[in-house]
Amino acid sequence: MLEKLEKVINKLTLKPSEFVDIRFSYSTGESFTVRNGRFDSVSSHTTGGTAIRALINNAWGFTSTIRQDKESILKSAQKAIRIAQAGARFTKEIRSISDDWIFEGKGETELSIDPREIDKEIKFNLIAKTEKSAREFSDKIAEASTTYQETHKKEVIVNNRGTCVENNNHVIRIMKNVVGREGTNMQNVFDSRGGAGGWELIEGWIPEQEGEEAANQAEKLLKAKNPPSGKMNVIMDPSLTGVFIHEAFGHACEADSIIAKTSILEGKIDIQVGIEEISIYDDPTLKGLRGTFEYDSEGTKARKRTLVEKGVLKEYFHTLETATAMEVEPNGSGRAMNFNVPAIPRMSNTYIESGNYSIEEIAELTNKGVYLKNSYGGYVVPAKGQFYFTCQYGYIVENGEIGEMFGNVGMSGMTLEVLQNTYAVGKDWQPEFLGTCGKLGQWVPVTGGGPNTGVSNLVVGGKL
Repeated sequence: MLEKLEKVINKLTLKPSEFVDIRFSYSTGESFTVRNGRFDSVSSHTTGGTAIRALINNAWGFTSTIRQDKESILKSAQKAIRIAQAGARFTKEIRSISDDWIFEGKGETELSIDPREIDKEIKFNLIAKTEKSAREFSDKIAEASTTYQETHKKEVIVNNRGTCVENNNHVIRIMKNVVGREGTNMQNVFDSRGGAGGWELIEGWIPEQEGEEAANQAEKLLKAKNPPSGKMNVIMDPSLTGVFIHEAFGHACEADSIIAKTSILEGKIDIQVGIEEISIYDDPTLKGLRGTFEYDSEGTKARKRTLVEKGVLKEYFHTLETATAMEVEPNGSGRAMNFNVPAIPRMSNTYIESGNYSIEEIAELTNKGVYLKNSYGGYVVPAKGQFYFTCQYGYIVENGEIGEMFGNVGMSGMTLEVLQNTYAVGKDWQPEFLGTCGKLGQWVPVTGGGPNTGVSNLVVGGKL
């Protein structure tokens, strides 16, 4: 396929200022879900085709085709060029791609055990036994489900500047969800394991143990007290820290929102946005995490991104176009879900770097407040910096000690206030938020994380 795409590029007649890239994307995978003793869904997918972008006279043209022969791809490329030429009559915005960035190479996720070689019956039994052990734990378990997913994606990217890249990514995941119910009181427990890699990432999953642990936690939450409410000190655990840093801060760092002036971080490069003890990174080169890759969907070599260094904002997430517009180097953030969509600025593995405090020391500094655990997610208004996140449970912190547990709880606040009101950053960061991030209809695997983090003046409350 690489040779075929190069031949198509070489057949196009383009001016030096014009840009065309061709990306072949082919994805296979399978997903199984067991819910309440029955296979709720069993599916496999194969999606493949070629995407072509053309930037001509400040206008983009985009086409895609499922045909893989050279003539069809060439016709699709010529169509993208014609679309761009037509759009150029109506555009007033200046757009360009620098010709300074050319990448060559091959990226490959490391697989110790290829999940495609594992018998499906083994996969079925893994999730069926997990669900059964949770469902049969007690009569207070109202619903139980377990899902297994794996995806294998190949990308081949070439452009008329000379970039020539092949990328093979493999992602695997197992998830469990248990709902406990007693009267009108319902409590939900969710957990997952996996990342970029093979069967080895979930090989240690013991079905009976995993199901019972989730069911037992759901029962405990049914007996837990209601959460406190009001403005208070909050210790965010690694999963909540990860959700916050991904949803509230990471999306605000995406360069397309900066250019569109819909981000609270617009114009804040080299400005202090948090306390000096906070550094924030996004690193697609970390091995084994869901957001790990070697090259992005534009063929740019991936690297660690320093978003915040000692409280100072340092960079945004860039595609080739946004990097050119802001006169910086691209940082491998252009990701595309499949061949039907163009690459846009996205996160990978986003986290707050470790600090100096143990959880006991953070609790002591907190004195009175709450310790929130296991975030579900939530929503963010990036232009205003407002957020609301939910957690499965938490603990009362009283006189510097972590005490009684309470059930599902919400937390809200303002993004930059969290970074400015942080009073303790924990010693060790953990990749606890294993997510699938949605943006503009595209979904890509990501990871969020961080250490336990103490923050003052957050609003907490509500039994959900």
